[in-house]
Amino acid sequence: MTGGRGLHRSSPMTNFVLLLALVGVVLAVPSLIVEGAILLGVACLAITSGDRPAQFFRRLRFVTLFALVLFIAQALSIHTGQVFVTSPVRITAGGLLAGARMALRFLVILSASALFVRTTDPDRLAQGLIRAGIPYRYGYLFILALRFVPFFQDELRSVREAQRVRGIKVSVRSPRRIAHAARYTFVPVLVSGLHRVDSIAISMKGRCFGLYSRRTASREEPQSGWSLVALGVGGLAVALAIVAARGRWI
Repeated sequence: MTGGRGLHRSSPMTNFVLLLALVGVVLAVPSLIVEGAILLGVACLAITSGDRPAQFFRRLRFVTLFALVLFIAQALSIHTGQVFVTSPVRITAGGLLAGARMALRFLVILSASALFVRTTDPDRLAQGLIRAGIPYRYGYLFILALRFVPFFQDELRSVREAQRVRGIKVSVRSPRRIAHAARYTFVPVLVSGLHRVDSIAISMKGRCFGLYSRRTASREEPQSGWSLVALGVGGLAVALAIVAARGRWI
């Protein structure tokens, strides 16, 4: 991770603070301007960290689809403000605004979390958490969850390649096909994940994990200018949120 670009060179704890700042801002200040600016900032950070623009937006295609569902649900369920459509369904300005805020908030949280997972080394993050005083047992649980994200991505890729070799076409365009996809995709990935959990548990037991109450870090975290950039982006997001709250931005 230290040999990459952008946030790959930033310290894991700084990336974690940046993630908390971005997520906290969009949850505390429901503003379209703030959420849109933060989403644009996340896209810029992803591109400077090695992602191509097309690659970044392609990764968000399913997230965007679900965000669209949230937007439609909010627009149809909230009936406040100016009325735009009365029949066959009632659509108001308040519903559209609430739906846009919800969709953008969802996009920001998922895109920022995905960027954090891609640019943060779990081992370095674990050592940072230990140095910060967090018990290593709890820190390891957090790191283990991060490690399973790329694991399931690799397993899903392997399962799909095996399906193509066997001539199995998986689609989710109907309830019947969704059940078919769950049988041939979800079940193999889940079984593989359970096997991985079992092997990790045996390995932890063999190494007497948790025998000692404290654990020391094996190396010092190198300093990088990108850590200051990440902190600056987080601070800018917080400042923008404060201004938006005082100015009552939409």
